[in-house]
Amino acid sequence: MKLKHLKKTVSVLLSAALIATLVGCSSSSNDGSDTAQSEENAEGIDMTFWIFLDPNSTEDPRSVVLSEIVEEYNETNEYGNTVTVESFNYSEFEAQAIQAAAAGTGPDIINCFSDQLMQHIEAGTVQPMTEYAADFIDEMGDYIHTADKLTQADGEIYSLPWESRVTTLWYRSDIYDTAPASWDDLLTMSSEASTDLALGFGIGLSEDGNGAGLIETFIPWIHSAGGEFLDEDGNAVFNSDAGVQVVEYIKELVDNGSMDQTMMNMSYDDVVDAFKSGTLYGVNAGTQRAATILESSYADSFETCPMPGVTADDPAPAYNAGQTLAIGAFAQNPEMSMDFIKFFLSEENQVKWVGANCLPVRTGVFDYDEVKENPMYDDMMEWSEYAQTGEITFYPADYTELCTELVGAVQKVVYQGADAKEELDSVAEWYNSK
Repeated sequence: MKLKHLKKTVSVLLSAALIATLVGCSSSSNDGSDTAQSEENAEGIDMTFWIFLDPNSTEDPRSVVLSEIVEEYNETNEYGNTVTVESFNYSEFEAQAIQAAAAGTGPDIINCFSDQLMQHIEAGTVQPMTEYAADFIDEMGDYIHTADKLTQADGEIYSLPWESRVTTLWYRSDIYDTAPASWDDLLTMSSEASTDLALGFGIGLSEDGNGAGLIETFIPWIHSAGGEFLDEDGNAVFNSDAGVQVVEYIKELVDNGSMDQTMMNMSYDDVVDAFKSGTLYGVNAGTQRAATILESSYADSFETCPMPGVTADDPAPAYNAGQTLAIGAFAQNPEMSMDFIKFFLSEENQVKWVGANCLPVRTGVFDYDEVKENPMYDDMMEWSEYAQTGEITFYPADYTELCTELVGAVQKVVYQGADAKEELDSVAEWYNSK
């Protein structure tokens, strides 16, 4: 996959004050003042870790687990290292990291969501970790990802996923008699389920949230239809017969009453909220959100299954994503940064993440008694198995811009009667000629 160049205008418009703030809050720099820490130095080094979670918060169980892991590492690591967490809101995370890198600074360890990893690579916020990661993957033995699948086009590994999320079909078992196994099943069941008060199925077709509501459905479905979203060189190829088939099927869902025009104004978050409120009976959504449904009045009728494919025999290949850890481009000592990442990914800590309702990336944790006692254990086992029908994909840095354009094209087809092939051709031509 080719790496497309990030537009430089963001960096040019940075304010000096913001850069200075970022420089001041980070302990890592490449100005030569910091020297590599030898393993023999018992005093260790102070490392910064940038992530979207706030270790001081108790509202999100993931934040509580993060705090426990960092505290334990600081108390037990053999080098005497300390890790300090610096939390950034997820909506500002990429901008903050890119701005810091432009100023020649950044953290020792950085969390990168898989969909945004290419932005970090192209902006120079992370460095290759292949020399450490490849052996560590082999050592783990039960990691759901392989070194080959995590290797980028330049032959390097840049990050290791520490949690997994897969898009599945959520449905109400008190509305659907069985799990839809094919596009035809979903079309029939969801159209019959629709009432004046609720819709049988919903896909968020708003541009909000970078069009994730559509994209996390479009990509598995185009794979199910035998097509690809992008080719190995990063060129758009979704304007194939398979892509047209997907768009025309989404239109059919609207024409048959499974969905209606309100979907045009709904984002990914909106459709999840609509399912929780009972105004949607089925949605394609990520497993990372499933725990919130167990706290709703529909917990007893909440079911998930693999996303239906074109035929009943073959579910759509899983759409996988996840939070990952990388070594910062300006890390004082990459080996020490990797030491923390290894600790973070230990089986014992993976068990803790399951307790925070995160789908693990190490299958060995399913043998732990405390994991078996988790109320979502059976679901997690199924999700983990389904996740292995696909693979995590690292999209080009500008793919969010592409997704927004694609949403607009689908809206025109579904709600304005435009030709699917013409609209997809237009978006693909625009993207490939950038």
